[in-house]
Amino acid sequence: MKIKNIGNLFLVPFLLISVFISCSDTNTATEVVSSIENTTVQKTVLPTPTVGKLLPTPTIQNLDQNQPQSTPQIIIDDSKQQSIQIVVNPLSKARYKIGEELVRLPLPIVATGETGLVSGTISIDEMGNVVDDSKILVDVTALKSDEDRRDRWVLRNSGIGKEVLLEVQDIVGLPNPVPNQGNYNIGIIGDLIISGVSKNTKWTTDLNFDGSEVSGLASTVITWDDFNLTKPTFPFILSLEDEITLEIEFIASLN
Repeated sequence: MKIKNIGNLFLVPFLLISVFISCSDTNTATEVVSSIENTTVQKTVLPTPTVGKLLPTPTIQNLDQNQPQSTPQIIIDDSKQQSIQIVVNPLSKARYKIGEELVRLPLPIVATGETGLVSGTISIDEMGNVVDDSKILVDVTALKSDEDRRDRWVLRNSGIGKEVLLEVQDIVGLPNPVPNQGNYNIGIIGDLIISGVSKNTKWTTDLNFDGSEVSGLASTVITWDDFNLTKPTFPFILSLEDEITLEIEFIASLN
């Protein structure tokens, strides 16, 4: 019996130690939980990701050839829709020029015969075209040079007749509408008729527009044979050139 009590005495301390350890662990766990619960957790707020706004890329608009395009409006300038008449003024002159070699002179000269009997009208429609019946008439019976014998030959024996007619067919280089100021170089094209013989000619013409008036000089070159003309034969004339220059120095009104 004594031995049993001694054993129990040894067991008691172990039991007390176990209980103490157990209590100690429980308190520690409780303290840890309490510490965790009382700990303030700081939230880290991440910034909300934003998506950058894409700006449209500038592009050059290409014209689609297949898309219907607007037709530009055609504006008609009324100033181009007016017909006009160029009426030759009585102050105009016509002349011929022929190179001659004379006995009494050491060098060749240019013989010139001139008349003031020039008339005519050139009509131009709204499109800038010459209207039929546009003509210039020269009365050659009044041709006068520095030599009376030459003048008499021209009228009686040259075959020139009494009138020289230019039937105007076209004007090249004339602006439309006809201007009222400025200098222009044009070409007048028409049939030249001398003593019943017709030949198409081009007259190089310098024009000067000044308000309602136009002045200028038109010239062309023909030969004696072109119109079956006869050269004069005089003792004082050694030779004559084959070419004859014809000129019309005109003043005209624009109507």
